[in-house]
Amino acid sequence: MPSLRSVPVPAALAVFIALLACKKSSDELPPPPPPATAAPVSTGPCPTGKSTDPGQGEFRPAVTAFKDKDYATAQTLLDNLMTKYPNSATVRVWRGDAALFDRKVKYAAAADNAIPFYEESEKLHDKGCALPESEHYYLRMGYAFAYLRKKESEGAIKHLEIAKKNWDNSAEVFYNLARAQCLGKDVDGCAENFEKALEIAKSLRRPKFLRSHNSLDDWIRRSRTQSEFPSLRRDKRYSAAIKKARDDD
Repeated sequence: MPSLRSVPVPAALAVFIALLACKKSSDELPPPPPPATAAPVSTGPCPTGKSTDPGQGEFRPAVTAFKDKDYATAQTLLDNLMTKYPNSATVRVWRGDAALFDRKVKYAAAADNAIPFYEESEKLHDKGCALPESEHYYLRMGYAFAYLRKKESEGAIKHLEIAKKNWDNSAEVFYNLARAQCLGKDVDGCAENFEKALEIAKSLRRPKFLRSHNSLDDWIRRSRTQSEFPSLRRDKRYSAAIKKARDDD
């Protein structure tokens, strides 16, 4: 009698057995990895999703002129960079600042000159040409200073509230929010944010990128003559906030 090993297997049965074997083998293997997905591509004007800015060497002359308070030269250089880099939100923040701090232009008129550049920068930022964190901070503060000059508390508060959400360790943000609220006759909000500004200044907390930094005494000294603060200085919470900050020494 032939052994079972030598008995021929019908072709159909052989195929069926092979399929079962393949299924068992596949059941023992880990599932295949998901197909790779392509990296998202920016649909905005900036391919990387970030502000398309000049290199440091190209930007430096404008920045140097700005820091030297040669605002006319800074404006000319920044105008040239805006033409060359139409998707640079950063250049437009600096151009707004160069207009705002130009001492040859009247105080409120300089604010009017600056705001359109801040608006251009904000539009680019929102369209996908995101500002670096430091420049986003200066955009919000530039807006706030401009609206404070124009005595428009609502405009200043709008941008300072955005800054507050992003940089709650900035005494500058809270101090200027107090200014805007006093300007808008919200003495309660003014007192609260003034006290918070002193608290942060006392703690030495601040965004590391700040161009300048004021001490606790700097903010107190400034508050003594701050044009928006007469109602705050008449409020007992003003002296209480200063006493509290100094007593923590």
